[in-house]
Amino acid sequence: MRRDYRLYELSEGEFEELVVKICIKWLGQGVTPFAPGRDGGRDGKFSGKAECFPSASLPLQGQVVLQAKHVAVFDKSCSDKDFERLLKKEHTKIRRLAKKGLCDHYLVFTNRRYTGGADEKLIASLLALGIESAHIIGIERLNTALDEMEHIREWLPNRKDSSPFRFEPDELIEVIGAVHEYADGTEVTAFNSARDFEKLKLREEKNKINGLSDDYYNQIIVNNSFPHFARIDHFLKNPRNTLVAALYHDSADELKQKILAARAEFATFDNVFAFLIEEIQKKRAALKGKRRMISVMLHYMYANCDIGSKKLSTTTLTDNAHA
Repeated sequence: MRRDYRLYELSEGEFEELVVKICIKWLGQGVTPFAPGRDGGRDGKFSGKAECFPSASLPLQGQVVLQAKHVAVFDKSCSDKDFERLLKKEHTKIRRLAKKGLCDHYLVFTNRRYTGGADEKLIASLLALGIESAHIIGIERLNTALDEMEHIREWLPNRKDSSPFRFEPDELIEVIGAVHEYADGTEVTAFNSARDFEKLKLREEKNKINGLSDDYYNQIIVNNSFPHFARIDHFLKNPRNTLVAALYHDSADELKQKILAARAEFATFDNVFAFLIEEIQKKRAALKGKRRMISVMLHYMYANCDIGSKKLSTTTLTDNAHA
């Protein structure tokens, strides 16, 4: 089985650094690292004759522009519409560079799966901008490169991580801070989602599916966190808080994907919560006076089905739930 280097765990800066290291091997020492452009985008570049890309017999020659498109979840594809939109945002810049003779070849690096269907459509749209060649290097090719390049493989920032996965909690911490400060003078007494949880028979079904113990659910989620859910629900649904709500959903989506990928590393979902709380608490300065809200927010995500599974799957450890 091919090794998974968990590139979705890297930060954008770390992924860009990885791309530069690979490009130095493929293109040459003249690779210029990524730097911000006028439009806020970040590009790397190379000028000259490549060492061995796309092959040693037919290497690229001329002006090469490098682009890194990192995604923080593990199951994204180049066929996804959001990736197509990301590339379209670059079209104007590529066309301008091509007219100036500054882009003969365009290389896009991404940790998404690279599908054949995406290849034909996306490459055609890039070539139409007036460049000689376009290449999309997906996760499969990146993994192959890392298999072959031990010095780069050993450099990977997450190589020696003992934790099941990495995530950046800053956006979630911003949500926690906003909810903690929330007060609009309105008494919030109803929590619609709580009724939905009963319909789902949370204790009998969702908890069993995810491997959450009855003790954790009753003593911690019900007793400690449920009383705060009405305020969170009311806050996130308030049109004035659209931007914070977007941060919440982005954070929840990232966590859901990463928990799913690493679920086998945890005996129970109790352990998932313990790991997440411990990781987020490392940002003590930003959480001063708000640390008690970490578990509340994570429990809200779970109860609202934003993290955790609602259906049985082959990767769900249902036998680990305590009766």
